[in-house]
Amino acid sequence: MGFLQDQIQILTRRVKRIEQNPDPSMLKTNKLRYEMDLDEFISIQEAWREGKNFANLRFGGILAQSMGFSANLGGANWGDRALDPQKYLNLAITKFGFPEHTCDRTMVRLGLGISGELPITKLMSCARMICEPERLAAQAEANFTGVHLFELPRLTSYDYMNIQILAEEMAKMIEFAEHTIPGIKYDEAKLIELQELDHEFIKTQRDVYQLLKRAPCPMSPQDTFRMTRPPSRSMKPKKALEFAKMYRDELFERADTGVGGVTEERLRVAWLATGPFGRETFDLLSKKGIGMPLFYRDEIAFEYGAEKNDYGDDSVYGKHLTPLEEIARRSNCLHWGGDAELWVGPLVKLCRELKIDAVVDFLQAGCVPTKNLKKITSIRLKDELGIPTLDLEGRQMLMTEAAQVEMNKRLEEFLDMCLANKKN
Repeated sequence: MGFLQDQIQILTRRVKRIEQNPDPSMLKTNKLRYEMDLDEFISIQEAWREGKNFANLRFGGILAQSMGFSANLGGANWGDRALDPQKYLNLAITKFGFPEHTCDRTMVRLGLGISGELPITKLMSCARMICEPERLAAQAEANFTGVHLFELPRLTSYDYMNIQILAEEMAKMIEFAEHTIPGIKYDEAKLIELQELDHEFIKTQRDVYQLLKRAPCPMSPQDTFRMTRPPSRSMKPKKALEFAKMYRDELFERADTGVGGVTEERLRVAWLATGPFGRETFDLLSKKGIGMPLFYRDEIAFEYGAEKNDYGDDSVYGKHLTPLEEIARRSNCLHWGGDAELWVGPLVKLCRELKIDAVVDFLQAGCVPTKNLKKITSIRLKDELGIPTLDLEGRQMLMTEAAQVEMNKRLEEFLDMCLANKKN
């Protein structure tokens, strides 16, 4: 249980440090966020000791809870927490022969999944969409652990047929789990409850989006990259919704009193695709007075309301969706892994509404969904909004010190150029 124990110790120290020496420049709700994470890791550790069931489901955090699993252990963000990512990357490379320079987040998560430091899940699913390394990593982990893997489809269309087929496959997965895993029973009423909580969460996100249009931006660059989770992805969904509301309210309090995320906002920047790792980058952004209202990623256009495909909205597909089809609806809200317009169109709209001055397009080495979008993105942003784009490329978790220095040097030069042009 090395990984889980590491997380418990880290989060315990963070909570204690905030209690003993609170930083007035940081959001007060950060403490609650860390406390929730701490509680979750402790609960997972206890459930593992008790022999409870775990899942690793794509599109399935909400489904895992509805089926009675103790937790859903999916997502590259689990690997993001690793204290020694190189250890887990080496495991993935040596066990399966994956290339070293594919997406390091995905490979670290694979190494963690086979390390013995997480429970072996009783059910896994992946999707033939978006991130090919993620799908291949799920196949490898399932083969290594012997768990049954469902590979869910994704059509190239974004109409009702895509939703219908995906929901049908999820129903087959539920039936299989109920017949093969003791203690698993699908509860549709639980699923509907979670979907309604997620819908309330979306409302808080859209409130935050309206707030981010103000200048100065009340979020610091570091806070912008701290993604708020929907309740269905938390082991305590109602508490997660409560946190989202408190987080929104605190940002409004900041904005109403004129407190910005940086001392003096001199430039408004959007960051695309994948966030930077390393305190040095955040320090650089804050020092330069960079307001960062937008971290543009998989579903953010939907969460912020730039595109509407909301739970329970029968008008979108011309019919009432079943609860499983409502899960599948979210797959139609992903705006990467499709054609270029799916990615660039909402981005242009968000940048216009947020009055963005410049864009940083970060390509993580091995990132399949975004690697062919960079040229199209920069041209559209320049032609339609007149704003420049900096293309950065590198590792996310395993960037060398020299590469980090070089990346920040390019970033600083770009920001200085944008600041000078804005003065002129």
